[in-house]
Amino acid sequence: MGDILIVFDVDGTLVGGEPTDWASFEGAFEETAGFALDSAFWESLEEVTAQAVVHQALKDSSPEKKAHMVHAVRDGYLRRLRAAHENDSSSFPALEGALALLEELKKQGVAFAIGTGDWFETSTFKLGASGIRLDSIPMVTSSDFYTRGDIIAGAAAKAGRRLQETVYVGDGLWDLRTCQKLGIPFIGVGRRKEKLEHAGATYTLPDLSPASFWRVMDTIRGKGSTPYNLQTARPLP
Repeated sequence: MGDILIVFDVDGTLVGGEPTDWASFEGAFEETAGFALDSAFWESLEEVTAQAVVHQALKDSSPEKKAHMVHAVRDGYLRRLRAAHENDSSSFPALEGALALLEELKKQGVAFAIGTGDWFETSTFKLGASGIRLDSIPMVTSSDFYTRGDIIAGAAAKAGRRLQETVYVGDGLWDLRTCQKLGIPFIGVGRRKEKLEHAGATYTLPDLSPASFWRVMDTIRGKGSTPYNLQTARPLP
């Protein structure tokens, strides 16, 4: 139905629990590498994906050591996520509107995919914990590619669509910058809404409530900023 493809980020976009999520990642990295990631490091990052973070933190290490550390950090991270969820089953909730919007996309026959900078194993765990069923949703992660741009392009390719037919939905400044480089529309959602607007995001939403989401999609179509027709992606009133 239509040529549009909507690609979603996961953390902070579809799934909440970011404080627990970040603490789990940083704890796993410190345990594995023997040192912590400080604020100066995070501010210096040129690429923010799980794989890239480990590589940049260990920039002087051999390729073999980096590959080993990626797997070790990922496994420790997943272990911590599972422990957090066992302790509190609401640790990783679906964010407001996410479940309803995904269900509506399915019913309307609108193509969508997931493209996240997290790893496959940790992303699928958090999505499952939130109640979001992957089923046959195309998904590309940092397990597949190093850069966020390649992840988004890979998600489009996996869904059988062109990158130019893609709208990306995310919550981070790195999401916005990547979309600007790729030349595709970006919809910013979540608690960083004001920061995204300040950084130049044209389309932002506080959450993924379907009615608000479709209004933004109609606005994108009306401004003619995409090379495809979004008319069929709008649900009936």
